[in-house]
Formats: sequence, C-alpha cells, structure tokens
Amino acid sequence: MRFFLQLLLVVLLGSCSSDEQGFVALLNWDRQENGVHVIDLDYQEAFDSGFVIPTTRQVDGGRFAFRYVEDGEYEMGRTFGYKLYYLNETYRFPHANSDSSLHAHADENFYGSWETASEGFRMAQVDDRGKLIIEDSFRIHGDPRDETMYIDSLGRRVRWARNPRVGEYRFMLVIIPEEVLRKEPPPEQVTDLSKTADGRFIDPFWYWGPGPGSKDPRIRVFHAEQRLRVRARPDLGAGVHIRSEVPVDGAAFTDQCGTREQLRKEAPFEQFIHYVDSSTRFANIPVIADVLGNEYTPADHDKYRCFFPEDQMVVIRPKTTGVPCATVRSDPDQDLLELRNPASTYGHWAKENVGVRSRHGLTYGRYRVKCKLTRLLNDSDMWTGITNAIWLLYQEKDHMRRICPEGGGYLSNYYGGSADARVPQVAYSEIDFEILKTTPYCPARTFPPTYPQAQALSDDRTTWAYSTSDARTDGKGMITVACTNWDMACPSPERFGHGCLPMEHDGRTFIGHRWDENYRAITQKSEALDMELFGGDHYWFEIDWRPQEIIWRIGPDLDNLRVVGYMDQRYTEISNVQMQLIITQEYHNTRWWPGTPYEQGYIPFPAKDLVGRILEVIID
Repeated sequence: MRFFLQLLLVVLLGSCSSDEQGFVALLNWDRQENGVHVIDLDYQEAFDSGFVIPTTRQVDGGRFAFRYVEDGEYEMGRTFGYKLYYLNETYRFPHANSDSSLHAHADENFYGSWETASEGFRMAQVDDRGKLIIEDSFRIHGDPRDETMYIDSLGRRVRWARNPRVGEYRFMLVIIPEEVLRKEPPPEQVTDLSKTADGRFIDPFWYWGPGPGSKDPRIRVFHAEQRLRVRARPDLGAGVHIRSEVPVDGAAFTDQCGTREQLRKEAPFEQFIHYVDSSTRFANIPVIADVLGNEYTPADHDKYRCFFPEDQMVVIRPKTTGVPCATVRSDPDQDLLELRNPASTYGHWAKENVGVRSRHGLTYGRYRVKCKLTRLLNDSDMWTGITNAIWLLYQEKDHMRRICPEGGGYLSNYYGGSADARVPQVAYSEIDFEILKTTPYCPARTFPPTYPQAQALSDDRTTWAYSTSDARTDGKGMITVACTNWDMACPSPERFGHGCLPMEHDGRTFIGHRWDENYRAITQKSEALDMELFGGDHYWFEIDWRPQEIIWRIGPDLDNLRVVGYMDQRYTEISNVQMQLIITQEYHNTRWWPGTPYEQGYIPFPAKDLVGRILEVIID
C-alpha cells in the first residue's frame, strides 16, 4: 500500500521541480477563490463513513499531496522524522492563554494528522545530493483523534459523529532529526493524537507554537502558505430519504423521496418528523378558510374569540405527516426542496407540520439558507398560524456538551420544569430562527400584558377588540424574527441572568430575554415586514454559529445581510456538539408566545396548501 502511494505521488508530482525549496501543502489541488484553495464537501456515500477531504471523486487516490525540499548539504543518508498536522482555523478556540499556557477549550479544536491517529513521525533520508526531500500525502477525515467516544455498541468507529468542520484549514510540518526524536521524544500526546494528558487532548498547534515545542532550535516547524477553505453545498435535488423507523403505510414514495438505497446513501436531507408533545394541544374553531386568500380577517378572529362556544371547539394537537413524502418534494430540475402544509377538510381537522432535516451533522459553521417560505400574513394583517423556522438541533443523544461546572450544571430535560434535576452534561442543543406573528419587545417579568376584556355585545365592534386594541405593540404587516439559543440554563457564563439582558455588539445593543434562572433558552426578537421576508422570490437566513458567539443575519442577498441577533459566551453557554439543519413550517400553540395578538385556536384550518421552497443551502 505504501509503495502504491509513493508511486502515485511520483505521477502527481512529476511535473513539479524538486529544486523548489520549502513546504507546499496542496500540490494536486489548484481550485482557488481570492487566493485561497477551495473545496466542497462530497456528499456521495458520506452518510456511513462521514465526510473525507478530498474524496477519490475529487482527487486521484483521494489524498492531498505535499512536499518539503531543503538543500542543507546534509550528509547523505542522514534521517529526519516528519509529521504533518492540519487545523481548522475558522472555528477554533485560542490555542493559548495570555501566559502561553494551553487554553481551557483548545482541546476541542478540530485538528489531525495521519489517517491513523496513533501513527507518529515518519522518516525521510537525505539524498546523494545533500537534499532533504519529503514527498507524502494526507487527507482530512472525521474523528481524526480516534476517540473512544466515537465507537458504537458493535465496536465500529463512527467517523461521521465528529465530521470535519467547514471553514479554513492551515497546515503545519514538524521536522526533527532522528537522533533527537529517539533520545528526546516529544510528549506522546502530540505524537499519538489519540492520547490524553490528565484527561485532556493537547492541541499540537499550541505545543509546536506558543507551547514548549517551539523552544528547541533543533526542531523545525513550517507552516504552509496554502490555506484550504472547506464548504458544504448540499444538492437539494438529490432526493429526500425516509428513515426506516418511520411508518410507511400509504407512503407517497417517488424516485426522489423514499427508502431506496441510493437515497439512503446520497440524499442530503430527510423528511423531518416532529415530536408532538402534549403541551402543543389546543382547542380550535371548526372553521376552514383560505387566510392568505383574504377569507379571514382580524375582526373574524376577534368575533370568534368572543362569541364562539368553547364546548363546540375541536381539541387537537398539530399533526405530523402520516404519509411520508406526501408533503415534501425534491426537484432535481430546479435543484430545490418543497414543503407543503396540507389543506384540511371538514371532519378531518388537521394543522399539519412539515419540514426537512439534514442527514449530516456539523460542529459550527455559517449556515446560509436561501428560501421562499410561506407568507404568514394576509392583506388585513391576519396571521395563518404558521411559524417559519430555520434551526439547528443536536444530532446524537450520546454525545454530550462540555461540562457546565456552575450551579449544579444544566437542567436535565428539554420538556421539563424548574424543579428538574441539574446534571453536569446534556446532549440537548438547539439554535433557532422562529418567525411568526407575536410581540417583538422584551417583556417584563409580569408579562403577558392584560388586553382589554371583550364583552359579548354584538352591536358594539369596539367591545370585541380583543387583538386590535391599543394594547397591541406589533406593527401592521410586521412579523417577529425570534433568535434563540437553548443553553439548558447552564449558569456558567459570567453575565448569566434572566429578564431583559442588553448585549453589545458592533455598536448596537441586542436585548435577550430569559424568563427566570431555570428557563432553558434565551431569545432576542425584532420586527420585519412579512412581505419583505416571504413575499418576494427569495430571502436569505443565516445562523453564524461559532465557538464563542452566535450571530443571526437576514437579507435579500448575501451582500446585503443585516444582523438581527447576537449572543456570546458572556451571556449564554454555546454548544460544542454536532448539529443538523432543520427547516420547517409548523403550527405552535400560542401559549408558547405570550402576548401574541392572535390565538392559534381562533385561526381557521387551512383551506389550501401552504407551500414553501428551499432554494439553496451553503455552510461555510
């Protein structure tokens, strides 16, 4: 195998001059943008083994070739050890503290070396011209430290559970004379990347940089000028997969949606099946209307709210599809995904959620979604009852967030109360855009406010002004963009608190809200025009999830995004576990959003399908 790789490198490098000195990291990959090498993640067959960079479809042999040449006039046959390392530079914690000691979270950084983490320094000899020439190859893959936590119950390594990160990578080559390597070897944790010291991994870019490895003049450390920017651009026309555990009776399978093996291996999205908790139950008026077609108004809502007998309402929960593939569609011709909340019929009352979920998790990234989701308001400002949501959700229940050392830890359950136990670690993580008709301001602790009480005097319209009274603070034609981080109430951040919390960023103040110290999430809200976000051809939504901050942006195009939410580690614990992208159109129980001017129960069932389209997804 080693002979094959060496032969491959001869072919790949044959056109390059061996007299060019220094370290060159990406000899066989020349695609560049603005002077930086760029590669897209290859989704084909990545589901079982995780992403590898590059694949055999991108580079012959599936490895990047690198070379180091030094004309040192060494003695022929002298031997040097060498080891290549790569590091994700975009989404990392600092390597060192101010005193050059290892940063507390530097061991979470994504770095690797050879294919097998335990392999140490390889050897190269000086040739008969006195030159040291190193020619070798590498690839970036998931779980590069071969960690024990990424082994399943059958003993198989699951590299997809710690996929490579998107963003920019840099490359480092360490060269040590063989006699030094033999007599004074570096710590095994930087030679064998699977090893830990006192339970912690050692970031080699710290050790060979500001750490002790840079102090020995006999050891040389080189950083390649070449950088590699990795991004994900899933093919939305490649199909939607249906998981095997989803009931498929009456399924509406097509070539582009179903359980076929090709879809299992290649489809980047699956149909998202909502978990419908008992808290979502509500009573609804037995009325069907086309709200977006202006068949229902705020006055209708207020009239039903005041006069319709409660004992004649229909008690339901929002549904999730009973017919997989009936409400989602992948279109390979237009390269898009379509979501469809189906119309209801009399006697078969349903407000049905719909969504898709990415099948490949990532840790950190700038998630950019170009979409045309359903309109939320009609011409009279009446809401459909739909919440358009673009969110990230943790992938695996067995892979835990970092320890929360303060206040007893995280609250243990998502669907729990303030009396739930606190635990050092949880898996649950979520970052949201939720866009709906609700109050945009940060409420006081006495929230919700009291609206004027309606009276049943049918000849006096002002007495039924339940939602159109002066108590409303939302604007005409406006919807609320809510940005939320679920930190499970970990109180470790230095400015952790509840109530209305001002957060400064780039000269602006963002107001976050947490109901109390046991509330599991913090939310920021702002208003935007429904027609702007969902009335045009498309709109962009971006969640920029970084190790120490989260930024939410929206805009008509990528060059004109505006920040609508900002949080950092001073106020909220930011998750470090792998998450998947979810895009949904769903019906919420409006008790979740106190102060909402319309109650879900007095919004009619849909007479027509509510259609949304996902046009592009970029993660970089």
